[in-house]
Amino acid sequence: MTSNETSPTRFLLGTVYFIYFFCGMTLCFEGAFMPEFKQRFELNYQQQMYTVFAKNIPFVLAVGIGYLVKYLGYKNCLSIAMVLFGAGTLLLVPGLQAGNYGLLLTAFFIIGLGFNFELVAGNPLLSGLGPPAGSSSRLNLGNALGAIAQIIAPLILTFIIPASVVAVADKLPYMKILFVVIGGMLLLIALLTLLAGNVDISASFQSPAAADAAATSSRSIWTNPGVLLGFVTIFLALGAEAGLFSLYRNFLEDPQIAGLSAHQSQRMFTIFFAVFALGRLAGAWFQKRIKPARTLAFNAVAALVLLGLILVAKGPVAVGAITGIGFFVAIFFPTLYSLAIEGLGDRTAQASGLLTMGFLGCALLPILQGRWADRFGLQHSFVLFLIAYPLVLFYALKAHQLKRPGLEIAPLGAPSGAGPKSARPP
Repeated sequence: MTSNETSPTRFLLGTVYFIYFFCGMTLCFEGAFMPEFKQRFELNYQQQMYTVFAKNIPFVLAVGIGYLVKYLGYKNCLSIAMVLFGAGTLLLVPGLQAGNYGLLLTAFFIIGLGFNFELVAGNPLLSGLGPPAGSSSRLNLGNALGAIAQIIAPLILTFIIPASVVAVADKLPYMKILFVVIGGMLLLIALLTLLAGNVDISASFQSPAAADAAATSSRSIWTNPGVLLGFVTIFLALGAEAGLFSLYRNFLEDPQIAGLSAHQSQRMFTIFFAVFALGRLAGAWFQKRIKPARTLAFNAVAALVLLGLILVAKGPVAVGAITGIGFFVAIFFPTLYSLAIEGLGDRTAQASGLLTMGFLGCALLPILQGRWADRFGLQHSFVLFLIAYPLVLFYALKAHQLKRPGLEIAPLGAPSGAGPKSARPP
């Protein structure tokens, strides 16, 4: 029996999957109330996006957390993640009660810090708890479970909050009870991670060929072009994704675009999450059979086509385009992460920190999009996505070369001094 088949490995992998599921549901509950936050605190679009900024700015610490994970261990950092997640969710309650937007933003900051720990520790666990060939598939499945939870969450909201309750002031009691229950459950999950046995996954990240390439091409993640460009691409792709999620209901309710009611947009939000989850599940299935870079390239092209419709269409076509794009962008982050982290060996934790810092895009780009929407109109603000999606396509097409920039891996029996061919003339 290999290390990847032991009971502690299976239990820990199942625990990580469950954490991704429940935290995905939690983030959806918090994100689903964006229009209510906007009304409660009398915000414009740019100010509304400060909640997204507060939740994602902690990712500036991701590299430091990556080094911390190396010393504390992946599993222990997951426990820290759940404690922070729970504390931040509970803090939303007094923020709403007092009508204090600063306190609400502080709560989202703590939630984001927990999310930071979750991804820096959880993504390498998903990647390493199993055969290397299935790394991208497990990452997509783990993130798909979070997306599936985000389908369930809006449905639960329809049962928790009666359709007759429309005013934000009337929704507040329901929202506060919901956040108290979720915060308590997150703290219980922290105990679950403490009970899970620890598993050494360091051997899962390095094959002999990959180790040779990594050692020759780069002694640091800061000089590894595959990791650095992966960070930039993830930064832009996640920033676009955050804008898509945060402004989806606003887009549907805009009278100049689709003009749906709040109740209709909430139902469509559930469908959007279903489409997004289906995209990740399809990605997990296809990437067991097709190279991840190829599926990523196909999805990037499809996303660009639908983006063109989002920028110009009205009515049902606009609704279909912004909902359908969720299917194709769903695999962007887990696939980019898997491609960038491949073969990094003992530098995996640090690289995970840097790549996870790409979530800063979720903090910064939505603010820019919100300002653009206030100035030029909500529909026109999606033009910013034209920066991100072409870069995703480029990375998908060039990922293999970026992993081994100018290197020639010597065959068995070749002299050990065989090195880079980048010094040779083309």
